Amino acid sequence: MAVASLISGVTACNSGTSGGPEPTTTTSTTSTEAEPLTGFLEPTSGTEGKVTYQADLPQVRGGEPAVRDKFNADMKAALDKYLQPTEDNRSVTVAPGALVDEVKSEVTHVGTGSVSGVLILNISVEQAAHPFNEVATTVIDARTADPINIATLFTDETVGLTALVDAIKTEMAADERLANQPPPDATPEALSRWVADDDGLEIYIPVAHVLGDYYEIGVEWDALAHVLAPGIRETLST
Repeated sequence: MAVASLISGVTACNSGTSGGPEPTTTTSTTSTEAEPLTGFLEPTSGTEGKVTYQADLPQVRGGEPAVRDKFNADMKAALDKYLQPTEDNRSVTVAPGALVDEVKSEVTHVGTGSVSGVLILNISVEQAAHPFNEVATTVIDARTADPINIATLFTDETVGLTALVDAIKTEMAADERLANQPPPDATPEALSRWVADDDGLEIYIPVAHVLGDYYEIGVEWDALAHVLAPGIRETLST
């Protein structure tokens, strides 16, 4: 991480004899270099009623305050959603989660166009059969500080979401671990857990508990090139 630096200097020349030149002082101007936007995981823990939690919360520091604050607030809100009491007020333990292939919480992309992150939690509810994973994602436009939703990626929402699901089906067919797992529906709700990077989209689809409850599927940009809205690839990959 680049750290903001403060540089100042004062140079003085004084005559050592009478009648010499008048003393002069030269002061350099002070400059501050803005800290660039960088991602990190913030360990956070506590208790909310009967919910005890620990999490590795994706956060960013530096950069434009509006972008930083929006991303950090949205990720915190995603965590808070899972700290609410159950309807019957059972004890709940929230811990850092991991999907297949050790996919964990992270800030997945920090760029001039966008910032994205994924929060993965493992939740145990008193008297439940087993703990389960939950996934939440945030994607923010780094120019406007506005959230970017999956439906806005495409020139035509229906056509775009259908093309995305078709690409997901292709990736699922090539992964034997996903045999007999149903593909997601072509709706914004079913495809709402996603992030972007240089290579394309990462979609987190629901799967059987034995596979981790959610599974990360990568879809390359080229598979969606014909349905993407103008400029969206550049926004999400830079």
